[in-house]
Amino acid sequence: MCAAISSLMKQFLIAITCLFTVTYLFSQSPEEDFNRAFMHIYMHTASEDINVALEAADSLYRVAGSDIQKIRSLMLISDMFHRMSNRDSSIHYAIKAERIAERTTNHAWQARICGVLSTQHRETGLFSAGKQYVEKGLRAIEKVDNPEVVNQFKGQCFQELGFYALAEKQYHEAIAHFKRADLFFINLADSTIRHFALAQNDERLGLCHMELGAIDSAKFYYERALVLERRASEAETPMKGFIYDGLGRVHLAKQQYGLADSCFQRALAIAEASGFPNLKISVYKNLAHYHQLTGNEEGYHQYNEKYLREIGDDAARHRKYADNILARIQQKVLELSATNRMLGIAAAAFIVLAGLSMGMYIRRQRKNQRRYKDVISRLRSARTQALAVVPATVETSSDRDKDLMPESTKQELLRKLEHFESSQQFTERNISIAVLAGKMKTNTKYLSYIINNYRNKDFNSYINELRINYIISKIGADNRYLNYKISYLAEECGFATHSQFTTVFRNITGLSPSTFLTYLKKDEQVGDNTMVN
Repeated sequence: MCAAISSLMKQFLIAITCLFTVTYLFSQSPEEDFNRAFMHIYMHTASEDINVALEAADSLYRVAGSDIQKIRSLMLISDMFHRMSNRDSSIHYAIKAERIAERTTNHAWQARICGVLSTQHRETGLFSAGKQYVEKGLRAIEKVDNPEVVNQFKGQCFQELGFYALAEKQYHEAIAHFKRADLFFINLADSTIRHFALAQNDERLGLCHMELGAIDSAKFYYERALVLERRASEAETPMKGFIYDGLGRVHLAKQQYGLADSCFQRALAIAEASGFPNLKISVYKNLAHYHQLTGNEEGYHQYNEKYLREIGDDAARHRKYADNILARIQQKVLELSATNRMLGIAAAAFIVLAGLSMGMYIRRQRKNQRRYKDVISRLRSARTQALAVVPATVETSSDRDKDLMPESTKQELLRKLEHFESSQQFTERNISIAVLAGKMKTNTKYLSYIINNYRNKDFNSYINELRINYIISKIGADNRYLNYKISYLAEECGFATHSQFTTVFRNITGLSPSTFLTYLKKDEQVGDNTMVN
């Protein structure tokens, strides 16, 4: 309670400070103080509290005294929404700024805004539309006489093309684009913008070399990026987070586990303080891998859950943005169909799209139906609730079995494992390989070996399949479960969150829980629900 109040007071004080700075400074030297307030929000406040930064950026826009200040404020708001992965709002404010730039024929800002819109479309997966904005921006920048502005934008364009290549896993092509961008950034005047642009470029070059397995080259670029970023800002920016995350991967690849942990912890602190979704996804994924390599099952489970949850949230944001795009397209179609000529075109387009959509829907439904029947068939033929469970007694032993443990120990563990599978203890949320080994009065090395070799999967996959198989059997045995919420089903079989349960269920069955329940309800209606328990 005290911590919550303290946090609220901290946010309140930061907000008051930002708003006071924004409104008061303009009584001194408007342009200079606007720049100071802008950079403080962008480099510092956004790293401390993104919501406070958004409020301050909005206040900056309301007191803006010129078209340029309005454009910059709107783009700052757009950037805050981008950091929050609210792409719909980010694009909305960028387009609002673009209209001012076009009205005032400010070609430099037209170009910059095209760069931002390219980034937004790229991160949403709309590569073709995004690259069109790059081309539009390059056309606009040709009308600008300021060499500094031209060099900065052209560098950003080639950097953006590097991002596209990186997203498509074309690492050599990405490296070529980033190095070409460097040629423009190096020619910029010594400034925060120059240091930040070069740091961002080096961080991406480090990532490309890391993906190509060139560990030493990756280390060189990450370390150089860190030096440049520190010159740009003393704040713990998301860029620093990405750099420390990359250095953690480098040390992990070199089996320097202490250094890797130190870098990942710094990246984690920045990720959770800034709330930057892409950074959190990367850090959680790499920390899960780190704990897996170092044998910390609980650490692996903790960060893998966070990673899956963040991935699920990011996918939901993508779906929301796609839904908004579709709604706008539908509105445009309705507007175009107001005339007789466009009505015919719209009708024809609708028929074609409806036909394509129906075909895709039918194919998807058939595929889902096959997956559903496969799951039911597998359950009907299984002798127990566990997937791919083998008999507890095995007549022959490999030489490796004998070297690792006595035959009696192996047989005892197999019997205990079979008892565990029928006892439903796997639905306990805190179950881990260490906890289960304690219950079985053995060590994690023996238990891990038995699960890997006699259940043919790692511990987490083993537990997840037992849980999913258990809940499917429960649903089949008791039709009341058909009407329960997904979150209840998740809790019933031991998952901590709705999103984690949905992800694991889909990975194992190929269907979402809601789709599976829909098919099961249909089977019940025709009297075909006869799953074996």
